[in-house]
Amino acid sequence: MVGSMECSVKKNFSLRDMALKNRQETETRIMVLLGIINQLMTTRTNKLFSNAALTPSQFGVLVHFTHQPERTWMVTELATVIEMNQPGITKIVGVLEKKRLLEVQINPLDKRKRYLKITPLGLKVSSDLFTKLQPDITHTFSCWDKSELSSLHAHLEKLMHWFDENRDNIKQS
Repeated sequence: MVGSMECSVKKNFSLRDMALKNRQETETRIMVLLGIINQLMTTRTNKLFSNAALTPSQFGVLVHFTHQPERTWMVTELATVIEMNQPGITKIVGVLEKKRLLEVQINPLDKRKRYLKITPLGLKVSSDLFTKLQPDITHTFSCWDKSELSSLHAHLEKLMHWFDENRDNIKQS
């Protein structure tokens, strides 16, 4: 699709048009852009999930389990890593359990401790939903060449790890 009308953004966009005076202006602009991208992605995600079997939040929690399908999680652990309050996670987990996408294992020594694990159906539903989303994912990056994608990926991984490692390291004036 490179060269089509859908790639006009790439043709019309130039970094020299956004010449910023210094590092602080650049850092601020990056944060503004991330905020705008977050909002645009939220709107797009809501449209993509309008007819899906799961909400974006349910899918996000389910996907978290797919990285290590054999691992079990307690709700408190999920709340911490996903940065959602415990009642919110509990509600989502309840829905995923009812849909048989997660299973609960109770600690025999302490019945209050419940361990959650993704089921084979959960893995399938997650995979199927990614397959359903893939055309739009591909469409999103259709104007990007391989080196641009690789560069963006590397920078986003670095930024994600920084935020992950500095969750409570907030600086204010």
